[in-house]
Amino acid sequence: MDREATNLFEAFPEISKAQWIEQIGKDLKGKPYADLLWQLEPDLVMEPFYHPDDGFSAMEPLTGGKHFNDWEVGESIDVTDEGKANTEAIEALMGGVNAPLFALKKPVDDAGMDRLLARIEPEYVSLHFGEYHSDKDPGHLFELLQQWVTRQGKDPVLVKASLDFDPFFDWSQPPVALLADMIRSCEAEWPSFKPLQVNTGRFYAGTEATSDELALSIAKGSDYLALLGAKGLAPELVNRHLQFAVDIGTSYFVQIAKIRALRLLWANVLAGYGVSDAPAVPIIAHFAKESQDENVHTNMIRAATQAMSAIIGGADRLYVLPAGASIGDEATPFHRRIARNVQHLLQLESHLGYVTDPAAGSYYIERLTTLLAEKAWSKFQDIEKNGGYLSFKGF
Repeated sequence: MDREATNLFEAFPEISKAQWIEQIGKDLKGKPYADLLWQLEPDLVMEPFYHPDDGFSAMEPLTGGKHFNDWEVGESIDVTDEGKANTEAIEALMGGVNAPLFALKKPVDDAGMDRLLARIEPEYVSLHFGEYHSDKDPGHLFELLQQWVTRQGKDPVLVKASLDFDPFFDWSQPPVALLADMIRSCEAEWPSFKPLQVNTGRFYAGTEATSDELALSIAKGSDYLALLGAKGLAPELVNRHLQFAVDIGTSYFVQIAKIRALRLLWANVLAGYGVSDAPAVPIIAHFAKESQDENVHTNMIRAATQAMSAIIGGADRLYVLPAGASIGDEATPFHRRIARNVQHLLQLESHLGYVTDPAAGSYYIERLTTLLAEKAWSKFQDIEKNGGYLSFKGF
């Protein structure tokens, strides 16, 4: 090969798709090429490979506004005893976590918040909270956090935090007015706080229902923009203070494409509200509990590919489920350490944080992203025609 050649591909002949299919036919030894097609959904079929002859047009990388594919390393910490949870949080932070999620299993008060967050410096990590008990009061929790930041003498402008607060879940009368007040407060005093989480986990129903999951996710987000707009909040303001939470399954390429498609779809929704060039909405990835096996060792091995799909897809924060969660085991220190170390290996050894949208340019993933987005958008339009997410009766 000529060492002076500027284009190494010139040394290889171009191969058409027809030539590839001809060779595949020989390798299949009489089996039909159609056997390799993947019927992902009833009217969504994927070929085993794609080629420039399929007429691909260049798609801009979905960077989410990031210069690197950096993501926050999360760990979920159950809070039944604030002191015990704080010990686990400190252990997690010392182990490299920078986005703990405190899963509150009971209400907390000022003293409890002080115990829970003792020795944690909010300027260096992000703090996330969810109420998973029967006495949810997100407004009170929001005030507790504001008061804690004040007691610590911290500048709220420097504090990054969020609530797993989705008014359409768990309330017969969604407290949208409360959410609007919280967003106004954040815009005025706490610009990096996300009080609204568009939780899509309940829409996860496996690989075969991915376009349904995406359509419902953006339909819910669109309803929030409309309802909060009626409260006087501009859509670009709401977009600055919300995040999406998605469940990640085990179908590697589908999960990559799902997150990428969600970015495209939400940008389309915002465009429908007249918003362009808005900051990319954070996408938070959790492992779907349905994706876990009863064998904890299988879960530990599978965690690497699930985490990779979330990160290659462009997740901004990731929570790897400890391996014993599927069989109801309390998260042991060992399982928590393995779960967080999966992310460290992907960051520090696999260097997945170096390239934004590493899936860009993959014909297969680009095609899968496009097909899922188109299918989901069509279903979303049907939902909108029938009154939106809150009026949706099912596909």
